[in-house]
Amino acid sequence: MLKKLLFLNWCLLFLSCGNESNQATDIADLNEQEQVASFAVNTGLKEDIAAYKTVVNVIRETGLAQNFVILPGNVSRVKAYIKDNERILEYNPEFMQKLQGDTNWHGISVLAHQIGHHLSNHALDNGNSNLKEELEADRYAGFVLHKMGATLAEAVAALETANLEEKLEGNASMNARLTALTQGWNNSELLSSDTVLIAAADIPKPKVEEKKERQVIKSSNSRKPDYVYQIFLALDTSFYYINESDAVFKEIKGKYENVGERKESTKPGFEWIFVKGDDSYGVDARGRLWAFSMDGNFHVVGQALKLNK
Repeated sequence: MLKKLLFLNWCLLFLSCGNESNQATDIADLNEQEQVASFAVNTGLKEDIAAYKTVVNVIRETGLAQNFVILPGNVSRVKAYIKDNERILEYNPEFMQKLQGDTNWHGISVLAHQIGHHLSNHALDNGNSNLKEELEADRYAGFVLHKMGATLAEAVAALETANLEEKLEGNASMNARLTALTQGWNNSELLSSDTVLIAAADIPKPKVEEKKERQVIKSSNSRKPDYVYQIFLALDTSFYYINESDAVFKEIKGKYENVGERKESTKPGFEWIFVKGDDSYGVDARGRLWAFSMDGNFHVVGQALKLNK
């Protein structure tokens, strides 16, 4: 199986390079591509490559990096789990094949839900997800469905069909799952808007003082800091706040902790850079947060809400 996976990755790399090459490909290159295609058919890799591309198409809609291995297996549709400290997405080849034809929102919803477990770094204890993890995976599925062109009605119908066919793990009610899915869909809709969002300040107006040098705040406090931006990330259930000193705060168990900073941008097209932990996002003139994706492109993944004073 390991050799098969290694060869699959080599095939994908080779084929992707071939797609980007000049149309004046010589005869030797064409013959080599034909040999790869022939080998894939004869060894069953053709289906594996199609499944891999389908998974990549779902992941690329969020700009996140893949953190799991994809394997064909004896499952009803697709299942996310962790084995020997490795994240695995196991799929039924027949189920994955059904996603290759006409738009199948129901199937894509199921696939996106399971991928969401991995990309959200869920623990998946004993191969099962808890209530919180189920709702986060539904939120991810709703986001992906909108990005791929599904209407809200189509996304809801897809989840309802999936729920009827196979009860997923966790004890989330259908209403809770539909709410989470709708939130994800609306988040994607929000990020697709060209409107600059302005949020109303719900805290006292900050005192006017000279901008202080940025400092890393090691201790946390329960007082909500004065801030000028509120940051929304599509696949994050938390909000982030930026004060006048360019420090980024996150509310953690009722306390506000410094988790990053707002930096000046040296990259064309970005007004400033939002940094939290090891993650950085470029922010454009409309307040949209962009992230570099595994597909080699930038995607909108969040929104900076400028607060009224």
